Amino acid sequence: MKKLMTMAMLLMVAMCCQAQNATQIFDRTVAAYKAAGAVSANYSMGSSRGTIVMKGSQFRILANNLKSWYDGKTQWTYSTATDEVNVSTPSAQQLVMVNPLAAAQTLKSGYSMSAKKNGSGYVLTLKPKAKSNVTSVTLYISSAYVLTKAVYTTKKGSETLTISNYKTKVSTTAATFKFDKKQVPAGTEVVDLR
Repeated sequence: MKKLMTMAMLLMVAMCCQAQNATQIFDRTVAAYKAAGAVSANYSMGSSRGTIVMKGSQFRILANNLKSWYDGKTQWTYSTATDEVNVSTPSAQQLVMVNPLAAAQTLKSGYSMSAKKNGSGYVLTLKPKAKSNVTSVTLYISSAYVLTKAVYTTKKGSETLTISNYKTKVSTTAATFKFDKKQVPAGTEVVDLR
């Protein structure tokens, strides 16, 4: 009986440490992103492929099916499907979809985490604490605490975001995060939704 109790206690300690390690890995990944200054990366998700530049809450996405700029207040989005530029002031909830820092805060507070080693990096598995369309999020983190892949699983299937060519301390200006009409076809209609 004592042996069983000791094993149960060790298992509980191991589970507790695993949760703590998952949170520490997650926090170190967020801290590494914050310390990196402006970053750029290539990404692919489904049929969408492109590059993203991020600095704090600002971002610019140039992809095969979408172009988007956000300067911290205003967002300009061009879609090949509509062939127009929509101008908006996105809500915090809308920014969660594209801003890593906003997404990180939502993931940390709304999901329970577990971690395991994966080669020289880590795999974090996140499960929603409340009922959600998302059944799990799996994050692949390098040993340098850089997100390299994320798998979002819902009841209808999963989508994988793959990140490559991650660079830190990228040179940017205020213009980097503002709409550039040279990046869209000439004569594209601009629709102000603010």
